[in-house]
Amino acid sequence: MILRYFYILIFLLVSVYGEFQSKEIDRYHQQISHWLINSSNAIDDYFIDYNSTKTSNTFAELKTSFAVENTQDIDYGIRLKLRLDLPKIEKEFRLIFEDADSDDQLYDGTVLNNDYHLEDREYYLRVDYLKFIKKKLHLRGGPGIRFRKSTLHPYINIKSKYYQYDTKESKMIISDRFRVYIDGDYENILSTYRFLQLDESIYFTFTNTLRYRSWNEVQKIATHLTFTKSIAEEKESSVGLSFINDLNNLSIYSRYYQFHVSYRDRLYKDWMYYEIRPSILRRGENGFDPTFRLMLNVGMKFHVMDVIED
Repeated sequence: MILRYFYILIFLLVSVYGEFQSKEIDRYHQQISHWLINSSNAIDDYFIDYNSTKTSNTFAELKTSFAVENTQDIDYGIRLKLRLDLPKIEKEFRLIFEDADSDDQLYDGTVLNNDYHLEDREYYLRVDYLKFIKKKLHLRGGPGIRFRKSTLHPYINIKSKYYQYDTKESKMIISDRFRVYIDGDYENILSTYRFLQLDESIYFTFTNTLRYRSWNEVQKIATHLTFTKSIAEEKESSVGLSFINDLNNLSIYSRYYQFHVSYRDRLYKDWMYYEIRPSILRRGENGFDPTFRLMLNVGMKFHVMDVIED
């Protein structure tokens, strides 16, 4: 249903911006937004039946990507993330549903899955309930399920963030996500995040991430350095370098590195956007010969929030 709405919106958007087209776009967007809000309220009211003035920050984002790299065929990918806030049950209680790519903190879009059917994807459904704050240390956790159609893999998810320092001009955050599945498999993702505000409109970020999965012999290390310039609300450009490495028995092997530029702006009102991302890749599987990749992202946001903060 959501995918059908998405293509209708794209079709209407690329048409001439007439009054009819604008009304149709807004109508479909409002229908989905209302469905999300009503679903969230219905779950909240099922458990807590008293009146409350607490507002829900329920949010959803649907992003479609197209990419071409040298003479290869066009790649396609779609990502979905949904968060239902349930403030009546508990202030910090939320239900999160997302596809596998959105759940993967190391996903960078250099490989798209070419899967046009949302029902065939692998998904994660989790509850964020437990929350603990002790000065600079924040903890959050809860149960979840990884599933593809009828195959279910329950797990427990625990996330932590340590704010070494956190100011408007400079941030240093160490985060960790530990996940253990019912069959004994486990995953741990350790990250460091550095933020520097260089002037009023330019900032620099440095992220270093190590992912360990018990079911993989080879682990993954990702490093990203990015300079971003904010041009206007919902409008920015960036340039950066990414290094993706494999870790095997304490030996590090380069998988690929990438120089990328991106430009993001509104496509329609404040809830539909596009992002153009040209890049030069050097993949180990190609002998590190340079290839040119151009990716276009088109995304839609539903409800009032612009960013999901995990």
